[in-house]
Parts: sequence; C-alpha cells; structure tokens
Amino acid sequence: MEKQFIYMAATLLLILGLLDLGRSYIFKDKTDYTTGEVVSFWQPNPEAVKKGNSKWAHFKYTISGKIYKSSNMIQVPLSTKIGDKRKIKYSKENPEKIYDFSIKRALVLCIASIVLFIIGKFDLV
Repeated sequence: MEKQFIYMAATLLLILGLLDLGRSYIFKDKTDYTTGEVVSFWQPNPEAVKKGNSKWAHFKYTISGKIYKSSNMIQVPLSTKIGDKRKIKYSKENPEKIYDFSIKRALVLCIASIVLFIIGKFDLV
C-alpha cells in the first residue's frame, strides 16, 4: 500500500510539472513579466492557521505607462503583506490577467516526481 501511495504521488507531481511546462511553452510569446504590488488578498482560513492555509493576492502594476489591477488572483506566500512587491507574469493580450505557472516550479515538481519514483522502485522507504 505504501508503495502505491508513493507511485500515485510521483505520478501526480509529474502531471502537475508537465502541465506547468506545457503552459510555459504555449504562452511563452503571449506573456511577459513586470513587478506588481499586492493591493489585496484572500485566505480561505484565518491568518493564524498555518497548516493547510493559502493566500491569494490581487496586484497593481504598470505596463507601458498604464496602471492595471489584476482581474484574477494568484497564490502568494503566507508571509505576503499588502504593499509587498513581487515579479508577476501577465498576458500581453489582456494585461489585467496574471499567471502563476513557472518553469522553476515545473522543474522542481518533475525532480520531486523522479525522486519518488526512485524511492518506490528501489524500496528506499
């Protein structure tokens, strides 16, 4: 049973990593980066709850002299505060849309998946 769980987790991480890689490749010419400022955020649980909580933020940013506010939210670290600045990816066609997929995260997910497959294959648990 434990080995099955390891393989399921490895498969899930691989799928998520490949999805991020795919989105990064598909949208590489349709997105760009800028620095955004957190203007509001939402958390599903109270801020005191750390385990199982997440934080989602709206950003304000400037592109070609025009100020935009994101129409959607992206996940940010729990330590993020209003006014914090962060590098964000936005759509060139619709600058109010921001994205949270990244090649770095995709590679980390794929590497973690490979490690789990190796652990499962060679009974390293």
